[in-house]
Amino acid sequence: MKNKIGFLIVGVLVILLSWNVIQKINNNTIIESKTENVHEATNFKLPTLDGKIVELKDTRGKITILNFWASWCSPCQMEAPHLQTFYENNKDMVEILAVNITSKDVRKDVEKFANEHQITFPVLLDETGDVSTMYGAFTIPTTIFLNEEGVIVQEFVGPMEEAFLTEVVESIE
Repeated sequence: MKNKIGFLIVGVLVILLSWNVIQKINNNTIIESKTENVHEATNFKLPTLDGKIVELKDTRGKITILNFWASWCSPCQMEAPHLQTFYENNKDMVEILAVNITSKDVRKDVEKFANEHQITFPVLLDETGDVSTMYGAFTIPTTIFLNEEGVIVQEFVGPMEEAFLTEVVESIE
């Protein structure tokens, strides 16, 4: 009986290990195909906190950072000062569009967040969640980097610090 249980456990572990290896191979294939193909960012229009309409294609000519976030997200709160400092130091060559997933947030909390962190880059309101879904921003913060031609060159999930932002933008230039 002990031998049967032992073989069962070993069999399950082999299956799990094999599954993990297959998943890693599949993930690497997906990552490689993303870097081989050019993916132009899909254009969108969203309102800002002050009611202006921002269209993604208007940022062409600058490296654009699309940052998907929510006011209740702790990692988003941690990264906000880094984004703001980076923007202040690089706004001549970089545009940051902070896309708030307003469909999962409260507008007054969004305004409070932007004021508390003294955000000076555009805060866009994705009230329907369509843009966030289109860009696959299911985990927040999610950040997508576009080159000057509007082509997606890197995606990052999780909070970022200013040094990382600088490193990514320098690799795009």
